[in-house]
Amino acid sequence: MTDIIRLDPHDPLPEATPYALVIRRFGEDDPNAVITEIDFTGPDPTMAVAIGAGGQSLDWEGAVQAARKEAAHRGYPTLYAVDRTAGAREQAIIHRHGDHSTHDDALADTDEEDGEAGTTIFDRGHDAGFMR
Repeated sequence: MTDIIRLDPHDPLPEATPYALVIRRFGEDDPNAVITEIDFTGPDPTMAVAIGAGGQSLDWEGAVQAARKEAAHRGYPTLYAVDRTAGAREQAIIHRHGDHSTHDDALADTDEEDGEAGTTIFDRGHDAGFMR
């Protein structure tokens, strides 16, 4: 059976591979989106969005158990589970329907190496690698 190690919302991900991971996070370019992914690293890396057999999104615990079953099938001894939306600030963002500002301060979300600055896709320049 695959063991589950539950990480706190801001814990770093493991560096050594191979590992199995289920992660819940905000969408990169949509502050309203919450995405749950299941990742397998190692010689045959794969990633999938956590979708149930009927095509519906799995809730957090359903995604963890589905990832555990797949990890056991693939022979991974450990599954890491981290809900990046579970922190206090992240919960406030969810309750504000994706508004990432706090105390009237805008959230700094930049990736200068990729030419991305701002909290959403609309704050970024025309040369940031995508069309508006």
